[in-house]
Amino acid sequence: MKRLLPWFAAPLAVIVLLLVLPVYQPAQPQGAAVTRAEAQRVADRAARDVGIATERAWSTLVWWPSQILEKELRHHPRRADAWNDPVLGPRLNSYRITYYDPVKPKAPPQWPPLGVVYVGTRTGEVTTARRVLRQEDTGANATEAQLRPRADAFVQSRAFRGAPFPQWESARPTVVRGRTDWVFRYRVPMKFPLQNVVPYLNVHFAGNKLVGWSLSEEYADGRPFDDDNAGELLSTLLQFGLLFILLIALLIIFLRKYHAGEVGVGAASVLFILMIVLAITGSMSIRASMSEGTGMGVSAPLTSWAMVVFKLLFADIPIALIVFLAWAVGESIARERWGERLAAFDAILGRDVVNMTAGRALLHGVLFAPAVAAAALLAGAIGVMTGNAWPSHNGGTLDVLYLGGPGLPVLRSLADAICAAIAGLLFLLALAHRRRVLLLGILAAIVFGAITATAPPPIDPYPMRVLFGFGATAAAIAIFLGYDLLAATTALFGGSLITLIAPLLSVARGDLAQGLVLALAIPFVLLILFAAIGWGTRREVVYTYDDLAPHVKRIIERERVKAEIDAANRIQAALLPLDAPQLEGASVASHYRAATEIGGDYFDFLAVRSLDSARDDIGIAFGDVSGHGLTSGIVMAMAKSALLVQIENDPSPRAVLEVLNDIVMKTAPKRMLMTFFFGILDPQAQTLRFSSAGHLDPYVYRAATGALEALSSWGFPLGVRRREPFREHSVTFEAGDRLILYSDGLIEAIDDDGEPFGFERFEQVITGSGARSADEIKKTLLAAIRKFTRNRPPEDDQTLVVFAFNSVF
Repeated sequence: MKRLLPWFAAPLAVIVLLLVLPVYQPAQPQGAAVTRAEAQRVADRAARDVGIATERAWSTLVWWPSQILEKELRHHPRRADAWNDPVLGPRLNSYRITYYDPVKPKAPPQWPPLGVVYVGTRTGEVTTARRVLRQEDTGANATEAQLRPRADAFVQSRAFRGAPFPQWESARPTVVRGRTDWVFRYRVPMKFPLQNVVPYLNVHFAGNKLVGWSLSEEYADGRPFDDDNAGELLSTLLQFGLLFILLIALLIIFLRKYHAGEVGVGAASVLFILMIVLAITGSMSIRASMSEGTGMGVSAPLTSWAMVVFKLLFADIPIALIVFLAWAVGESIARERWGERLAAFDAILGRDVVNMTAGRALLHGVLFAPAVAAAALLAGAIGVMTGNAWPSHNGGTLDVLYLGGPGLPVLRSLADAICAAIAGLLFLLALAHRRRVLLLGILAAIVFGAITATAPPPIDPYPMRVLFGFGATAAAIAIFLGYDLLAATTALFGGSLITLIAPLLSVARGDLAQGLVLALAIPFVLLILFAAIGWGTRREVVYTYDDLAPHVKRIIERERVKAEIDAANRIQAALLPLDAPQLEGASVASHYRAATEIGGDYFDFLAVRSLDSARDDIGIAFGDVSGHGLTSGIVMAMAKSALLVQIENDPSPRAVLEVLNDIVMKTAPKRMLMTFFFGILDPQAQTLRFSSAGHLDPYVYRAATGALEALSSWGFPLGVRRREPFREHSVTFEAGDRLILYSDGLIEAIDDDGEPFGFERFEQVITGSGARSADEIKKTLLAAIRKFTRNRPPEDDQTLVVFAFNSVF
């Protein structure tokens, strides 16, 4: 069923589209047939006729229906008929071409446009052609009586589109510095039932020169026009706010994951570059139109470039960054559970376009594209049919006619699809799924798609466009959850393209319709072609995460080193005793904690052959390499190896230290020292022979007196070229005595203020707990140190060994 669903969905969605498109047709320019290029050629001829030197001018071209008529017709029951009305039609359905001086500032009234021409979108006839003079230009101070006959003769000389049977009404003079300008107004009667608007034909004179004519409209009661653009301003602010909030959130998550080595940047960089290329290509195609109505005190061409830069810095780059971050973060979240949904998309980003996995996803996306468009237009139609919204020409119609032609919706659809799929579907849904709040993620993705105008239905006002703009994103979410990311992205692209082009295509004619058909068909043909070629390879691809930036490679190298250190740590752990020796009449407790992965402390219990007894003596080794880390651990391991060899030959403490000193001096790095204590315990006699190489003096707790005794055996650390030989000492233990060996990491453990635990506290704890067992003394000492340091991680290795002598043989 899953394989057949796209094939059933496509024809059903096409039927829904055909049924729902009439809802939007009243707002579309009925019979529009003239392309922007054709309108520019017609306008240039008309401009030259009224004295505008087009070869030395810079022009903008936009689609400009009468704003007054648009507003008054929004809810008119015969709105669709207005496009065919002889008075209203040409005023609603025309291009406006404005000519500017390419050098002078675009700053009226000091530097007004050179002139303006309106060209009908339906027939290509000129409906306005007017040259504009500067206030400083001189001319005659003609009177109304002198110019009125010329104006009447001009009006009677031809038929004006949009102004049949004009009737004289008034003349309005404007006195400027060097001349008097006149506008002769001819009222245009109309049969269309729109009583509160009065159409006019205006004939313009600058001094005594006829400089053209224009169409205009006014309210019958004389009130000014309110453009009512608060909704569009709210749209812009809301979109910018959402984008920058999302950008900041993504950046925070990305930096954390990037530092941890969980995200790559290779595939994300491809998406970033693609988004920038699409943005720049689109901006270049709409550069002139985008600057219409904007003045920055510089020339018109410079104003257009400033708009391109402004758009790039404050819209295009942030959106491209969002896509970059959303892919990097979203992929890192989704790859564990949704890896199969990323395979086709990731293959394309990795330049492996021709494979069956991608081909199947592209085909599914093409088949689901009509469903995405149907969902978008059907949701908008709900707003229109419930009376909450009205159809408008926002969206694709403005893209094609106002901004850049039939190719612009292709660029816009592709950019919107990538942004919505990566930020809305991949990131938001993967994040919500990981946190087990998928329904909340679906809602967030729908809100994101509606606010960012992904495949928006052509309706107004803006709040209703957002409220009923959920259709396309909701359909794409279903495709993503049911299939994969590439299928959802392709469906979004195709669905958005249909949503933008279909309403205008349903009423367009001639060359304009042909251009729209090509803009709609070519992307689908290319997608189907790629899908067929990929399907023919029969080669499936499996998602594997290998997007590694240089930083991530360094992290992998760090992980490799860490693995080696872990292996060294395990080896070091094997060098330490697993269990305490079992002694008759005595017990042993020990503790070891390294400050880093590899410690420099060492202790061990070794069996040493005794010449006087049938049982082995116990060799007690205790060492501390200066510092800690891998180097210290290696020196410690080397010392143990030498120790194991030496005790087989001569286990006497002084001989052991002599040999270890030679080894350390020959092999250890310069300035690396090692303190060492080695003693041989006779368990039967409970005597200890020992020597020390600069190690901290062990403590003996005497049970008979409750006093501490330090086993002092002065000597240089191993690795020092000394003059005096090591000394050997002996000590005898009584029942109840305790022997405590320790490293400086316990004595030097510091609290939050940097104060060390110190010998005094250490001795007090031993004295207070000396009568307890070896294990209890160990736990009491460690608990006291933890309490003092408030569980701060140790800055040096900590080692402790406690012997408790309970009886004497």
